[in-house]
Amino acid sequence: MTRVSIIGPVLNEAQFIGFSIMSMLEHAHEFVYALDAKSSDGTRELLQYIKEKYAHEKLVILEHPTFHPLEMDKYNEAFNRCIRESSGDAIAFIHPDMICTKWADPKEGPLAWWTNVTSYAKDLKTVITKGRCDKWKNIHAKRFGVHYAGAYGSQNEDFYHSAITGKAYKHYGTDFAKYPFEVTDSGIDLAHYCELKPYKRRLEKMKLCLKTQTGSKDEAFIDDLATNHPRVTLEQSSNRFGQFEFTESANPIPEVFTKYEQEFSQFKKEPVCA
Repeated sequence: MTRVSIIGPVLNEAQFIGFSIMSMLEHAHEFVYALDAKSSDGTRELLQYIKEKYAHEKLVILEHPTFHPLEMDKYNEAFNRCIRESSGDAIAFIHPDMICTKWADPKEGPLAWWTNVTSYAKDLKTVITKGRCDKWKNIHAKRFGVHYAGAYGSQNEDFYHSAITGKAYKHYGTDFAKYPFEVTDSGIDLAHYCELKPYKRRLEKMKLCLKTQTGSKDEAFIDDLATNHPRVTLEQSSNRFGQFEFTESANPIPEVFTKYEQEFSQFKKEPVCA
């Protein structure tokens, strides 16, 4: 059995992170989070509560210096510290706003696995049926120098195995056959509530991504792009970003929400920082 450590940097994720943990608690080997020192929306208190009541030693909370996404070295170090401090056979970067709806222990042998992802917007019943990938290579064996590299939102932001890839940071998306190691289906299904965050949070995250992708420092240009992006407006507002479709889903809302909503809601508060 492959022991999977869930890892990732965390900043102001109280809206979903508790549900994410509880959806995988009985399956994952551990959770290792680098918690940004400026996190101020109740995430710190919620994580500590879950650790004391439910997760115990399976939840590792690393108090970490601020990692602004546009400061690549600090951003990468948050990921790589989680990798160093994890103890599983494989590490899985699962966003705090992702809920596991089906778990399977990744088979031994490959160096990487993909998860099957359904992305949501607006509410728990609206699926992004076009415009988002439905497969994501986010689980890697903790071997051959696995590490994280790349700027936030950049084309080549990904996990790499330095003993195999060296310093050639090339991300092939879902064209899994192009990677210089085996990538296979993990059997894990995730619901990604990527666009359920408040408008301000969606807008700021999109601005950060676009600054990386365009290389532009023109704030007015970036603001115009971001405010018209379908992942911000949640409608097909411009074809220049590709086709997006939003469709009501027949999938049931995961029980983890109704089970823990009242218990976890007490920790949420308005963040001091974005």
